[in-house]
Amino acid sequence: MKKIILLMSSLIMTSTAYAKDIKVLAFSQVEPGIYHHLSNLNGIALIERLGKKQGWKVDVTHDSGSFNDKRLSQYDVVAFINSTGDILNDEQQASFERYIRNGGGYVGTHSAADTEHGWEWYGKLVGGFFRSHPDTDQVGETSLENKNHPALKHVQETVPVLEEWYDYTSNVRGKPGYTVLMTVDENTYEGGVTGDDHPITWVNEFDGGRAFYTGFGHYFQKDHPFLSELLIGGVEWAAGE
Repeated sequence: MKKIILLMSSLIMTSTAYAKDIKVLAFSQVEPGIYHHLSNLNGIALIERLGKKQGWKVDVTHDSGSFNDKRLSQYDVVAFINSTGDILNDEQQASFERYIRNGGGYVGTHSAADTEHGWEWYGKLVGGFFRSHPDTDQVGETSLENKNHPALKHVQETVPVLEEWYDYTSNVRGKPGYTVLMTVDENTYEGGVTGDDHPITWVNEFDGGRAFYTGFGHYFQKDHPFLSELLIGGVEWAAGE
């Protein structure tokens, strides 16, 4: 019995240590001359705060030159925090593809889906691209799905929240590899064009790696009722916990 107890204790310690050893590269770059979310720095600051809280190592870059094999190999997760536009060249794209194929993790927030529209592989990783959004930001109601998924383990419930509600070029529902975690009810705001089934957060097991995406993040407001918990679970899952 003593050996079994010691073994269980060792496993628990190993699991805890792994979660705290997560290394995240927080990336936020915007193509010059196009719309720049003013919340980019708020999102980076949130990831840094969560890193201190959870014991992760978080590095920040706004430089696409970081996308090379040597640097990317240092991280469990690369987080695209409201990146926008065409920001990676062919060589950098190839390095990121290799990173994912080697088991790397991806986290994307909000306009990460408005990034690299011409890169088909990236669209498959994320789950589609930004299509449109209503003219005004509005409060909408969201619902959780697949509540037992590890990426949702810190989120108990959702409440109505102010957001810029994205519509996407495709619906991930039912596609191989994707699991929907959260939907938004278009009946609670005006201008949505997706329809009755509008996923807003999901995960994707793709090409050897793991991807977590959420449409939240237009504001990264400090009093957001569940975004911090959602990102903690997303980063941990993408890192392979």
